[in-house]
Amino acid sequence: VIAFVNTDSPLRYVDIAIPCNNKSKTAIGLMYYLLAREVLRLRNAIPRQLPWEIKVDLFFYREPEEVEKAEKVEDTFDAKQAEYEANLENVATGAAEQTWTTGEESWGG
Repeated sequence: VIAFVNTDSPLRYVDIAIPCNNKSKTAIGLMYYLLAREVLRLRNAIPRQLPWEIKVDLFFYREPEEVEKAEKVEDTFDAKQAEYEANLENVATGAAEQTWTTGEESWGG
């Protein structure tokens, strides 16, 4: 049996103990990430010099409702950013096209 163990974990039936924080699901997900990467390196499937392109968050379980909520927030942000950029472009082009008058013309002189 291979186990992720903390300092207070019993080791009675454990053959190989991997010391880590096992109190949260993200810590356990990170350990699965590191273990999977190391297994691939030991099998020579990936070289040690090459960075691994797989993100660690793929090893975390996320509730479907949380994923949908995050996507909605991201879509709202993208829409507001596009609106801001369009307004910024309109202001920039409007200022460039505007003709400025000198002080004498505006005072009737």
